[in-house]
Amino acid sequence: MRESKTIRIQWWRTAAVLLLCGACSLLPASNRAHASTKRLCLPVEALSATGQADYLSAVEKEVVLHLNMARTDPGKYARKYISPRRHYFAGKVYHDPRSPHFEHGYWTREGQRAVRECVKVMKNAKPAKALRPSESISIAAQAHARYQSRTGKVGHRGPNGSKPGTRLRQFGRWRITGENISYGFNTASEIVACLLVDDGVRNRGHRSIILDPQFSIVGVAIEPHPVYKYVCVINFVGG
Repeated sequence: MRESKTIRIQWWRTAAVLLLCGACSLLPASNRAHASTKRLCLPVEALSATGQADYLSAVEKEVVLHLNMARTDPGKYARKYISPRRHYFAGKVYHDPRSPHFEHGYWTREGQRAVRECVKVMKNAKPAKALRPSESISIAAQAHARYQSRTGKVGHRGPNGSKPGTRLRQFGRWRITGENISYGFNTASEIVACLLVDDGVRNRGHRSIILDPQFSIVGVAIEPHPVYKYVCVINFVGG
């Protein structure tokens, strides 16, 4: 289901992990510092070098860094982080012995095929500018992550069926909004790699959002999830 050209909805599910991108809702409550849209931007280079953006956890900062590595040099990121995944399949079961997440691996829908396709696309993808982490957009992401942490729900709909575009536009008049959600992982490399591979998602909507040059600002929140152990909400805005 697709709401509009600027809001994408897509579902992908395996026995162990669920990834989603598209639309969900606004929850205004957060224990993060109250942020205004005037406190939006911190270049990722500064974040990496100075440890600023203290509203993000260490892993959340790493998610921003991996997103920006993928955007600014897609081919290099594919060679370093995506292509090696081909070696850890037994049929359609993915099991990287270096990963602490799933002792016996987890089922995928496409196996190596999705990995190979991702590498091919990213090698030919045009670089995009780095995303700037935002406190206010991270508050929006955390609100939805905490809602799902409390309820065990998944997807982009919040209380009363609200959507992410509604939530994000309370923090600014954005021309374009997007959302990716990863379940099951709490390491940045696995969160971002799985979203880029986008196994089982016909239109590769998660990957498209990450690489879309129209997005310029990002917010990230990771919370525990009662079913999938972890939920990571990534909100994107631009314009």
